[in-house]
Formats: sequence, C-alpha cells, structure tokens
Amino acid sequence: MGEFGREVVLRPIVVPGDVIPVGYDGSLAAAEDVCARVAERMGLAPGQCALSFELEGGVHRHRVGTVREPTGRWIRAAAGNEIHLAASLAKDPVALVAIYAHEVGHELLLGTGRITFAHRPDHESLTDLITVFYGLGIFTANAAYERRPRPNGRGKQPLARGYLRETALAEALAYYAFLRNERYPAWDRHLDAPVRRVMRNHLNLLCR
Repeated sequence: MGEFGREVVLRPIVVPGDVIPVGYDGSLAAAEDVCARVAERMGLAPGQCALSFELEGGVHRHRVGTVREPTGRWIRAAAGNEIHLAASLAKDPVALVAIYAHEVGHELLLGTGRITFAHRPDHESLTDLITVFYGLGIFTANAAYERRPRPNGRGKQPLARGYLRETALAEALAYYAFLRNERYPAWDRHLDAPVRRVMRNHLNLLCR
C-alpha cells in the first residue's frame, strides 16, 4: 500500500459481471473491450500500453507434469510499452482478465520504475499479487490452474497460468479481505471451491 495507496485496496472488488458483459461472444473486439475495462480499473492511462492479440508459441513444461502456455507478455519499447496476448484468450474471458491484469501489473511495476530489476526472484509473484490488491484476485485465483485433455486424448494434464498457485493466492485474498475489514466477504462466492475454502480458513486465522 506504500506504493499505490490504501484507496486502491478499498475500492469495490471486481466480480465477473463487472468486466465481462452479458452476451460476451469471444471475439477479439469483445476481448479488447474487456481489457479496456481492466485497464481503467488498474489506472492505466489511454494509450499508455499498446495491446495486441498476436502472441504465438506452443506450450512448454513448467513443472513436472505441468505445462504453461505463453499467453501474455509485457514488452518495453522505445515508442511505448506493449502488451501482447494470445488470441486464444478471447474464448476464455476469466483467463483473459487474469493474464491481462498480470501484464498491466508489469507496466505498473516495471514501466513506472517502481521495480528496476525484472529478474529479481519475486518479480513475477509480486506481479500476481498486484492483481489481488487492485481487486482482480478472483480472476487470478480462478485462472491459476486447470486440467485440460492431453493432445493425444489420453487423460488430462495440468495447465498452469500465472506464477502463484491457488493456495498462495487464497492466502493473499484472505489478507486483502482482512485489510478491508471484511470478515465474511460476499464476493468469495465467485471463487472456485478449493480457493474459497483455503481463503476462508486463512481469514479465520487472521481475524482471531
């Protein structure tokens, strides 16, 4: 809060209906509109960071048995910093919000000089945490991990998004609620059940 102010934490948390409109059709135009809503929430000035949906690349191994997709990238450029997203994100608006908010976090930390060394060990984790304290943690937590069918059709494989796992994000959300004096936050119903359970348990400990 020392960098961004307590007012950021006290804003109403963002729930899916706030940024994903009814009738969202998965088009790139609809995805751009969702990103514009997220950018406004995170205080990104119009034109501050150009957006494209041209990021390409296959999945790669992240941990044993887990794959990661290169779905977002923040790029520093002389003519203006850029955020590149994979076009496939348009079909999954929760993941779209999570990944775009993470990349905006890079702009807020690296682009503004709040962090000057991109390779510090906690850089990516800190960028995930920025999304929580800007009120977008529901998306980051729900999109952090899923299981998808394997390309060969034999079973499913874990897919990781972001850098913090569900438990760490659940604990961050509990601390976020604690800072807001929310003992029983109504918004936790939007969390996936495993995340909600851990968050409530940790919030109980914080509120003792």
